[in-house]
Amino acid sequence: MPWSYSHLDKFETCARQFYHVKVLQDVVEPPTVHTSWGKDVHTALEERVMNGTHLPEGMEQWDLLAGKIEDLPGAKHAEIQLAINSAFQPAPWGTAWSRGIVYLLILAPPKAVVLDWKTGKFKPSEQIELYVAYVFAHYPEVEEVSGLFVWLKSRKISRQTYQRADIPTIWRKLLPRIARLEAAYEQDTWLPTPSGLCNGWCPVQSCQYWKGKR
Repeated sequence: MPWSYSHLDKFETCARQFYHVKVLQDVVEPPTVHTSWGKDVHTALEERVMNGTHLPEGMEQWDLLAGKIEDLPGAKHAEIQLAINSAFQPAPWGTAWSRGIVYLLILAPPKAVVLDWKTGKFKPSEQIELYVAYVFAHYPEVEEVSGLFVWLKSRKISRQTYQRADIPTIWRKLLPRIARLEAAYEQDTWLPTPSGLCNGWCPVQSCQYWKGKR
């Protein structure tokens, strides 16, 4: 099945959980307060940047950040679906090898910006690099892509700029991780990874490591 960065991240957290939630789909992962809040924030910021809509109560503190993004030059595209095949070429969404939804893409060829809003704590991630690779694949006129994570808790922006020549480097970092996911499919082996999430936070209650919340 097509993989996204969130698939890759979930698989690395616990392959057993990934198997039940994403492959068998016999377990539904219930929404949490954090995930619901994150969706609300993304929607509100999208409306602010794309349509100038005022941020709702409780999010006004991010208006200055949103204004800076709004002022960036270029054509803005929100919630854009980008997919590629295993040859790293553009592909239909339904038959893709890898795919993802870019929350905000700003095109000003030969430059572009991909952006994601983050409501959690800062942590390193290769997610933005995957989005950069998608953009290079879909837009041959783009030679430089800036990847932006907007960390809302600290109201800071982390930025990394990539050239088209960086594409092989991006994939060299990701391919070993992807190979482990593909091996799990091929071998049909989904080993659990015990952690604190087993204490009532994981939805896979059939796992031998699952425990109720205390």
